[in-house]
Amino acid sequence: MVTHTPYKGVSLTKKGREAAVNVLRRQRLWEVFLHDHLKIEWALIYEFACALEHATAPEVTEALAVFLGEPTVCPRGNPIPSADGSFKPVDGFPLSELEVGGRARVMAVNATATDVLRYLQERAILPGSEVKVLEAAPLQGPLTLLVGNGETALGLSMAEFVLVKRIKP
Repeated sequence: MVTHTPYKGVSLTKKGREAAVNVLRRQRLWEVFLHDHLKIEWALIYEFACALEHATAPEVTEALAVFLGEPTVCPRGNPIPSADGSFKPVDGFPLSELEVGGRARVMAVNATATDVLRYLQERAILPGSEVKVLEAAPLQGPLTLLVGNGETALGLSMAEFVLVKRIKP
């Protein structure tokens, strides 16, 4: 499933990519179901979906996709691969790269740790929300953000997990 090239690293083979895309499809379909139909808290859906995807047969995956209306993104904003493995990547860049004064819409959150997801949820840094960088502290310090009507701080390492798309003035 992987190949190793000395001094260049490891990469997935065709079979490895197919397996990885299949896992992502199952995982993210379960996220949609848990969030939209069972109303599970946004910060918890990744963890629960991860457990469910391990026990999901291909027939169940495809039935779930049909039941959900063939969604293309999960509640965290990440693409759901189609049955043939294709998907459109997120059109965005890490929030950590947004300049002071820059405004953007959150497109996706790539974090998987429940405590990180809860932190972002509590501060309304979710797909679809708008953010503005008010300040970037020096020496890898946190970003001060305007989210909705409130200010919040977000460390640069956590801001790496948040993909945004610039909003033009």
